[in-house]
Order: sequence, then structure tokens, then C-alpha cells
Amino acid sequence: MKALNPVTLAFAAALLCPVVYAAPVQLTSDAAAKHAAAGKAARERLIRAEVARSKAAPASADGTAAVTATGSGPRIANPFRAYPPSCLADPLPTTPTHALASFPMQLYSRDDLGNPANPETVQITLWRVPCSSSGNHTPYNVDGGANSALLMRIDRDSNNNTHTDHFPTFPQLSSDQGNSTGNYVRAAMEPNTVVSDGPYDSPIYVSTTYVLENYPDDSLGYTYFNYNFSLVIDPVFDFNCTGCQQVDINGYVPTQQDYPAAFQNLPIDGYMTSAWYDPAHGGEGFFVDIYDNSDGTTRTIFAAWYTYDANGIPFWLVAQGVASIGSNVFANVPVYYYSGGGFAGDFSSVTSHDWGTMNIRFPSCAKMTFDYSGSADAIEGGPSGTGTRSWQRLADINGLNCE
Repeated sequence: MKALNPVTLAFAAALLCPVVYAAPVQLTSDAAAKHAAAGKAARERLIRAEVARSKAAPASADGTAAVTATGSGPRIANPFRAYPPSCLADPLPTTPTHALASFPMQLYSRDDLGNPANPETVQITLWRVPCSSSGNHTPYNVDGGANSALLMRIDRDSNNNTHTDHFPTFPQLSSDQGNSTGNYVRAAMEPNTVVSDGPYDSPIYVSTTYVLENYPDDSLGYTYFNYNFSLVIDPVFDFNCTGCQQVDINGYVPTQQDYPAAFQNLPIDGYMTSAWYDPAHGGEGFFVDIYDNSDGTTRTIFAAWYTYDANGIPFWLVAQGVASIGSNVFANVPVYYYSGGGFAGDFSSVTSHDWGTMNIRFPSCAKMTFDYSGSADAIEGGPSGTGTRSWQRLADINGLNCE
């Protein structure tokens, strides 16, 4: 995989990604005809790939059919995904940060009747969003390195952004990476999709952000967006690359200066829901459930720590707290324990006791850290103390792949 290694030379981080500026798109009748023919061929190829994909029934782990004509199939992450599913949510960011490249480009345009119009100059910006980097080997990161999602924004001129009597059309995207050339690149307006697309030749009515993805078919190629590659943006797709722009994208090697978010705890959301444990101490665990509240601005964490008292008797501590959406810590979460219960509901009442507080963070999808401080009363004889622990995720929740 040497051809796909991220940039590691010290000076490379300081270089701007080169952009090949081509001549303006010439909208002759011949170019318009070739554009239409090429667009039809591209759409037909994508349709054939999607039909073939939909007819193929994926197999489950035991080799049996996992999808039937009446079922929707297992809740698994898209195997052609290009970034961790937990990295992005709708809507996509609208403001680029640490742009890899930003340049004007003329796009093939149409009027409101579908007739070719004069090319419209738009501003195209490419940038990365840091994702969880747990060190796992994934379909999109074969060496377990740092993960990111690659975004592309197409900004119309402010004078044209509200005009629908003419509009630019979405270009054809492809990549060259190592010995693999001409890979189809999918641009989706929503993250974590499978077939959502720009798509080529569709109208761009307003300035829009897209996340670059792979099509769910081996015949269309696959791009490792975390590694070095060249992105080819073709506005006409007439097989002559009329008006093309080629952007060389350096591999993702985050630094504190360029990508500070890559070195921070993750914003907390439902993807952190899981069972957590300390590999060095079997028999102890942490169950975490995170859910949105009805106010639309906060999230609640419910956590149960299955631990022991000083005599080695199992003892539960339960934490529940609230944090604003987007926060990367649940701070000063109240922790409780209970007494007066019985087995299988064989009791009349239970008493809640304050134990202390916790601060809970997630440095990556695979790691949880928590600070604790508390004590049980002498009558109950429960555990007490202060400290910090770093635990690992036991497994993903079905359909909530956090990588």
C-alpha cells in the first residue's frame, strides 16, 4: 500500500495542493451534444451497477441469506464507506476550515428550459473534517491511521445564488490513486448514505456542501480518501476533459495546528452507547446509554457501573446527567446507589442514596475515560474513593458503527 500512504514528509504539510487550471468550458453545439451523450452513458452505468447490487443478496456471518424480498436486511454500515459513520450528521458543515484547495471554476450551465447557457464561474473548496481515530483497520483506512471525511463545497456567486433562470450543473468526479485510475467518486449532500449522489449534470440551484463517497460497486472503483490521490473535476465529461480541474490531495496526517479537533475528545452522541470494560480487570463493566431530549438542545447520559464493594460483593453505581448537544464532556454527573431492593422485584420500596459525581469523556470511539469521586455511607458499606479510569468499548451497537 505504499502508493496510498498519507504524506509523512515534514515539509509536505506546508505545501498547498496544486490545482491544474484549464481553459474555460466552450459551449459549442458539439460540446453540448457530447456532454449529453456522456451524461447518459454515465447514468446508465450507475443504474446498471445499482440494479446488480440490489439483486445480490448479501450473506450473513453464517453464510445464510441476510436479505429477503420482504426484509430490509441487517443494520450494518455501508461496506463501501469512506469515513467513520459516526463522523458526520446532517446537515453538513457550510463553512470550510483549513481548506486543502479553493479555486474558481467554470461549470457547464443550463437555462430554466434545459438549454445550454453561458458557463457560470463557481468557487470550489475542499477540506477535511477530523473523525474518530481509534486505530482500527477499516475499509477506508487499511493501516489503522487517522480518519477524516473529505468535504467539497460549490459556492455560486452571490448574484447568481438565487437565480433559477440559469444554473450550473454538477460536474463528473473521478480519482486517480496509485495504479488505480478513473475511479468514480460519489458526492452526497447527506452523510452515511449508500447511493445518494450529486449527481452529474444535475442543477446546482444554491451553494451546497457535499461529502465525497464511494459508489457501492467494485466495478466503479474505490478511493481511499485518507491517502494521497488526485481528484479530477470534469464539467463537460466529453472524454476530452474539456475544462477539467485536477486537484492533488495530500494524505491526512493531522497536526495540532491544522486539525486541533483531531486531538480533542469527541462530541458526545448516541454512537457512544455501548458496554465498556477494562481489559485488565474482568468482571467489571460500564453500560452507557445516550439519548436526545425533547428540548432539541440537550442529551442525557445514563450509565451503570457494575463494580464491587470492599468485601468483593457486587455493587451498582448509577449515573445520570445532561449536557448540551455538541459537548465533548458530561461534567459533574450525579452518581447514586440504591438499597432496600430484592431479587426479581421481590421488594416493596427502594431508597436512593447520593454517592458522588463523575466526569465522562470519549477520546475516540474505542475509548472512554471517566473521573469519579464519591463514597457510600457506613451503614451500606459500599465503595468509596477518587480516581480516573480509561476503558475500552466492548462492541458496537447494531447499526451504530462507531470507529
